[in-house]
Amino acid sequence: METTTDHSWNLRIFGHDRALVRSIDSTTMAFGLGPPRGTAKDPSRLATIIGDKVVALRYCHQVHGRAIHRIEAGSEPLVEVGPGDGLMTAAPGVGLLVWTADCVPVLLAAEGAVVAVHSGWRGCAADIVGAAIERLGRDHRISPEDTWVALGPAVCGGCYEVGPEVLEALRTFGLDETRWRDGNHFDLRGFLTARLEALGVPAGNIETVGGCTVESPELASFRRDGEAAGRQWSMVFLNL
Repeated sequence: METTTDHSWNLRIFGHDRALVRSIDSTTMAFGLGPPRGTAKDPSRLATIIGDKVVALRYCHQVHGRAIHRIEAGSEPLVEVGPGDGLMTAAPGVGLLVWTADCVPVLLAAEGAVVAVHSGWRGCAADIVGAAIERLGRDHRISPEDTWVALGPAVCGGCYEVGPEVLEALRTFGLDETRWRDGNHFDLRGFLTARLEALGVPAGNIETVGGCTVESPELASFRRDGEAAGRQWSMVFLNL
């Protein structure tokens, strides 16, 4: 695996997958790209990631909630840790991975700890990014001001029309609606960015990476392809 030590995202082969990768200081983030169709969640894809940079991988059985698992270093190379939509670790070399096919992969990094989160509209309504920020503060004494966040490829607002019950659930946060909705269209990454800023993460510490999953034929999209859709993984880890 090749990475970069500047603040740019580089296209690399990571395992058997194409991925946008960035390595800064003690942390590496990677957003897998596709495959657009085929086996949705294939552990054999993940086994190829494990090597000299990542010695173990952990991921959840995703349920569109706000539960975040605390991950310690372990001897098993590849483990699904159970129901949840987020993982946090302070163990170097342990890759935290989420699967998406329109929802937002959210990678959070700070000095000494990292978090990976999966958030669709239900995750937004459950405030899983709020749970992630709270856990970093409680478990590692990391402030929002010292946290860096990358939001990976996801459905864009123009391609995501939702019902009034979704909009009502999201209005309870009191965020500027011009940042996340246009009529009945919902911008997931716009909402999450506004929410992270409200939680105290500086705007300059939040980055959107990659395009719309529906509009990009090389990316997996459930809204576009239904059950035939693949899945892309996104991962963050502390460097060894």
